[in-house]
Amino acid sequence: MATNEPLPLESRSFLVLHASVTGTAIDTAERIGRRGRREGWAVTVKSVAQFDQTELLEHGLVVFVVPTTGNGAAPPQFIPLWTALLHPGLPPDFLEDLRYAVFGLGDSSYGKYNWVGKKLSRRLDSLGAHAVVERGEGDDQNEWGVESTFPDWVDRFFDAIDPLFPPPLGFTKLPLTATPPARIRLEKVASASSPVKLTADSAPLPWTGDARWARLVRNERVTKDDWYQDVREVELEVEGVEPSERNRLYAAGDVLEIRPQNTPEEVERFLTSAGWADVADDVVLVSPRDNDQPLPPHLPTPFRTTLRYLLTNELDISCVPRLSFFEWLAAFSEGDMEEKLRWFCEPAGQDDLIDYTLRPRRTINEVMYEFRAAKVPPEYIFDLLPPIRPRGFSISSSPASHAGKVDLLVAIVQYKTILSVPRKGLTTTYLSTLPAGARLPIRFDTSGQLKLPAGTPPLIMVGPGTGVAPFRALMEERVRAGANENLLFFGCRSESADCYFRPYWDELVERGFLTLSIAPSRDQEDKVYVQHKIPEHADRVWDYVQRGGHLYVCGSSTQMPKAVKKAVLAVFRDRGGLDEQGAEKLWDGMEREGRLVEETWG
Repeated sequence: MATNEPLPLESRSFLVLHASVTGTAIDTAERIGRRGRREGWAVTVKSVAQFDQTELLEHGLVVFVVPTTGNGAAPPQFIPLWTALLHPGLPPDFLEDLRYAVFGLGDSSYGKYNWVGKKLSRRLDSLGAHAVVERGEGDDQNEWGVESTFPDWVDRFFDAIDPLFPPPLGFTKLPLTATPPARIRLEKVASASSPVKLTADSAPLPWTGDARWARLVRNERVTKDDWYQDVREVELEVEGVEPSERNRLYAAGDVLEIRPQNTPEEVERFLTSAGWADVADDVVLVSPRDNDQPLPPHLPTPFRTTLRYLLTNELDISCVPRLSFFEWLAAFSEGDMEEKLRWFCEPAGQDDLIDYTLRPRRTINEVMYEFRAAKVPPEYIFDLLPPIRPRGFSISSSPASHAGKVDLLVAIVQYKTILSVPRKGLTTTYLSTLPAGARLPIRFDTSGQLKLPAGTPPLIMVGPGTGVAPFRALMEERVRAGANENLLFFGCRSESADCYFRPYWDELVERGFLTLSIAPSRDQEDKVYVQHKIPEHADRVWDYVQRGGHLYVCGSSTQMPKAVKKAVLAVFRDRGGLDEQGAEKLWDGMEREGRLVEETWG
C-alpha cells in the first residue's frame, strides 16, 4: 500500500461502482449506497459501463463491487476500466489521493477464486491508492452466499470511513427500521392532455445503446415430443441490415443477449398483490428524487409511462428475491408479518430465508402474494424490484453460413421443486411463446474468449448439452477455412432424443473435417459423460496440444469443467510423461496463451 497520506476528503460522499453479471453485484452496491445515505453520506451508485475512467481522479473515495466469472474472468463491462488501469505509462503515484474499498464476488470451487477483486486491489495499491478496509470476498459456495461475509465487511467499511469526514454536529443516523425516501417521484399525468406513447403493449425501450431489433424467423422444437426437456432451435433476423453488412453482424463464438418481458398474467398478479391494480394504467411521470440515484440510463428523464409498462418491460418479478427485497417489504408491514420479514434480514435468520426462497426457488411474485397485506407505495417500485437482466445465449451459427441470420439453441427452463407450480426461466419462457414474426430487442456480446482460432490449428471441443451450440458456429468457419483437425466431445442424454445438430456432425465426419465422440449418458446402465470419452482419444488430444492446438470447454459450470480438466490432465501425464506439477503448468500455460477457454454458466 502507499505510505503517503492522501488529501482529506472534500465532502462526506463516495462512489460505488459495480460490474454485475447475475445481479448480485448491483444489489450489493445498492445496499452499500442505502447504508451510506442512512449514515449521512452522499452516495452515487453506478455501473462501470456508465463510468468514464478519468473520473477516478475526481473522487476521493470509491468502492468497487466486482465479481469473478468462470475461472478468473472479469465481467465484460469491467474490461475497459481494467485496461485503462493497466496502462504501462501510469506512474506509481497516479492514484495517491484515492481511498478505495473492494468487495469481490466469486466461487471458491474455482482455482482463481475472487481473482478480479484480488487483481484490482493489487493494481490500485501499485498506483498509490489507499485501501480503507481489507478486501471483502463473497463466496457462492457458502450456503449463505454473500451474506456470510458482507454484513461484517460493510460494518468495518463504515467504521473506517466515518472519521474521514465526520457528520455535522447534531446529525442523527437513520435507524435501520426507519424507511428511507423512495429513489423516484411519481407524478400522475392527466391522460387526456398528455397521452402516453409507451404502454405495456408497445415495444420496450432498448436497454443499452448498442441494442438492436430482430424478428423471430423460426422457433422449432428439436427434442422428441415425448422427451422431458423442450429444446428449441431459434432463428432471428436482425432488422435494418444492409446486405453488405450481413456477414459482419457478429462472429462465430459471440453471444446474443435477449431482454425478456414478464407475461401479462404475472404482471396482473403482482399488481393485485401489491394493491396497485386500480392505478396500473394511470399515466405517470417518473423522475429521480436526487441526482445521486438517477433512473436507469436507457430511460428518458423524466419518463412518461405506466406501472403496468414498468412491470412488463423493466422490472423483474420472476426472480428469487434477495435479502434487500425483504428489507423493503418489512418497511411497509406490521405486526407478526413485519417481525417475520425482519427475521429474514437478520444473520440468525439466514437459514430460514434460504429455506423459504432459495431452495424452493420461490419468486418475487409468489412472495408478494403471500405478504400481500404489505402496503408498498408505488413510488418505491424501483427500490423494491430489481431490473430485468438480459440473458445471453451462445450463437450456434456463423453469419456467412446463414445469410446474417442468428441461430440459437435454447433449452426451455422448467423444473420442479417442493412448490406445486413448476419453476420457469423468464427469458426462455418468453422466447418459447413468441410466434414467427414477433419483434424483440437483442444485443451482440462480442467480449467473450470463445473466438475462432487464428489460422488452422487443431481444435478440441468439449460441449455437453446446449454447450455444443457455439461449436457448430466455429465449425462452419473452420470448414470454410479448410481446417480439418477437429475433435468434438459431445454429451447428450440419448442419441435418439437430444443429440443436437447430429446430421451436421455426421456430414463433417464423412467429409473428413471432424472426429466425433458422443457421450449419451442415459443410453446404457452406467452413465457416460464427456470426461469419460477423453481417455479413448488420448493420443489425438496429446498430439493436438503438442502441435499448438486449442481446447474449448463450453456448458454447465457445475461439475463438468472440473471433471474435464481432471481427464485432460491425466492425458498430459499418461501421454506426455509429465508429473502432476508439469501437467498443471501446461494447462495454465495454454490458458495464458488463449489456447484454453472455458465458457460456462450456472
